[in-house]
Amino acid sequence: MNTTSSGKRPILILTSAFGEGHNAAARNLALALKALEPDRDVEVRDLFAEAYGPLYKAAQKAYFVFINHFPKLWGGFYKFLDKDKGAPQRVSIYQRGARLLRKTIEEKNPAVIASTYPGYNHLLDHLHGKTNRPYRTVTIVTDSITINSLWHSGHSDLYLVPNKITAQVMNDAGVPEAIIRVTGFPVPPVFESLRGQRMSPGPALQPKVLYLVNPGQKNAAQILKQLGEIEGIELSAACGRDEELRTTLQKIANSFGHPIRIEGWMEDLPMRIASSHLVVAKAGGATVQECLAAATPLVMSQVIPGQEEGNAELLATADCGCTALSPKAVAAAVRHAFSHGAQVWKTWEANAWKTGTPEGARNSALEVLREANLEK
Repeated sequence: MNTTSSGKRPILILTSAFGEGHNAAARNLALALKALEPDRDVEVRDLFAEAYGPLYKAAQKAYFVFINHFPKLWGGFYKFLDKDKGAPQRVSIYQRGARLLRKTIEEKNPAVIASTYPGYNHLLDHLHGKTNRPYRTVTIVTDSITINSLWHSGHSDLYLVPNKITAQVMNDAGVPEAIIRVTGFPVPPVFESLRGQRMSPGPALQPKVLYLVNPGQKNAAQILKQLGEIEGIELSAACGRDEELRTTLQKIANSFGHPIRIEGWMEDLPMRIASSHLVVAKAGGATVQECLAAATPLVMSQVIPGQEEGNAELLATADCGCTALSPKAVAAAVRHAFSHGAQVWKTWEANAWKTGTPEGARNSALEVLREANLEK
């Protein structure tokens, strides 16, 4: 039996890189678990990446092509998966992934398998059935409101969801209320200490706007051009590890008579989100929840049909930002937010304070540890 010197069986967290939200939730949950129980082993694994290597990377690239260039087609596929009752059974075709998962479980003997990606629950069903398992299973749902049935059609002992409205959606879909916990999305634990440090914009402080460019976003250059035309803001743009895009955006920034900061990968992204007055980004699960955790309003420049529609609905319903799907609409939304003494921005910020859950990772970790204490 694999245990630490403390006698505690490890916790295995399974993720997948189809959307940054899955990886972000897994990383942040692991950080919170280690903070709460340093003597328990916690491991994060992307078994699909390990099992399929180059094929997995090709599938990732295809995913980004579809969401950025053929969003309606992707939305149709997402809805098909939601309604397709045979999808959970077809997971058995991933034999290489199933073998690696079986081997990992045998080697690690985890007390809990926590998944931030729905496909793993179906692989576990394929391997061990839905009862009498030698471990507990916890599913961390990374979407809001529009919850694909793949999240709950596989067995899980517990579901952790980001907000009450998502809990109700899952309950209405047939998930028993007794196994749903509203914990908040597992954002980086540092967000618990970042709130309240930002001064409001005013005559002596220009609004800070941070544009987070999604990989492959086809209108990124046009959005930056429109944002660059806005007077009276301090503008930064981050484009991750895409150096070609960074070069393109830097040329655009250089064409303006005022400074625009173009950056690559941000190691201090939570701090940057919390210190900005407004973020412009796609409606990804992690991005939306991190902005809410920081009480930073968000203008959503891209919403992937299906999986991100609920995130956009959450933000709009709570009045913490807005959707603006064209470069001109993005610029108009930013101007509107800070016009007339930033009244709209102040409303958005106040609502984000009430909606966000900066302690989401800790809440989630506590639930996972409770399940670990029920280990068989």
